[in-house]
Amino acid sequence: MSLQTRDGQGISGTNSDLLEATTFSALKLREEHVEEFLAQNLYLLMGDKNAILVGRQVVNEQKSRADLVALDSDGCLVVIEIKRDMADCKARAEKFEMQAIRYAATYSRIRTVDELAELVYAPYLRKFESERLAGKEAEQFARSEINRIVKAGNGEFNSRQKIILVASEFDKEVISACAWLVQNGIDISCIRLSPVKNGDSQLLLVVERVVPPPSLDEMLTPVARHQAVAADVSETGDESKKSRTIFPTLSALFEQNLIQPGVEVTIKDRAESAAKIINHKLVEYQGQQLPWNEWAKRVTGWSAVNIYANVMLGDKSLDDLRWGR
Repeated sequence: MSLQTRDGQGISGTNSDLLEATTFSALKLREEHVEEFLAQNLYLLMGDKNAILVGRQVVNEQKSRADLVALDSDGCLVVIEIKRDMADCKARAEKFEMQAIRYAATYSRIRTVDELAELVYAPYLRKFESERLAGKEAEQFARSEINRIVKAGNGEFNSRQKIILVASEFDKEVISACAWLVQNGIDISCIRLSPVKNGDSQLLLVVERVVPPPSLDEMLTPVARHQAVAADVSETGDESKKSRTIFPTLSALFEQNLIQPGVEVTIKDRAESAAKIINHKLVEYQGQQLPWNEWAKRVTGWSAVNIYANVMLGDKSLDDLRWGR
């Protein structure tokens, strides 16, 4: 799967100002293709450079399969469930979030490093890293890597579990349920992957965190402005219109004079976040010149921020400006 990632700052290059929406199904990419890409690019989902993948298609005693299982720098096991699109979500009788919760409950029973190494990580290494590790070597390496992560963190192992749901679009029931779970102390995230093409015909992947949002209350009620950009494309039945949907970038907003140097911007619902626009790449915040995304991450403390949804120019977000709302 040949994909490049795209953050909220736009892409350098002469033909990068216009992005065309597409879908995984139109690209003939199946769920396993998305899974393979994410297995190789775990940081996109977790924002944790020390996290490691410890399992893939892990089967429990009930013969259910978790797509990906990771160990993060807090020593927590992270269940990652992937659905290509809404059709894949609806094809299952069980709700997306409930499936992941069941898997997380299974992994809560793993209480020692040896259990994780023997039951999950070593089998993964033998299957997917067989040229490098096999037999007892895989188990020894697994145990060593897990201990390294745990010792480098807070010293705790699997004291809690986390869930990441990944899809190109989510229905409102899943979003509402996950927002409620977060509000009640469950560490669950919804990550939207949107495949797009730029003017150079490069296939790019827009990665956006939908849950947790800046304000959970916004997700507990159906507010139209929080629908996915991808949904704007998918809800039309005209396939020709899908391929023509355009995503204006920061550079395009500057060219249209919708945003200008010297203007103050803030992060939604964040005090002390005011920054001054320098250009389409940089803002000035607390005396420092920072990339837009770096400023947003510093203010929120998040590992990734969708700046179009969260950066405010007065009472309008950048998304509002992009879509003329």
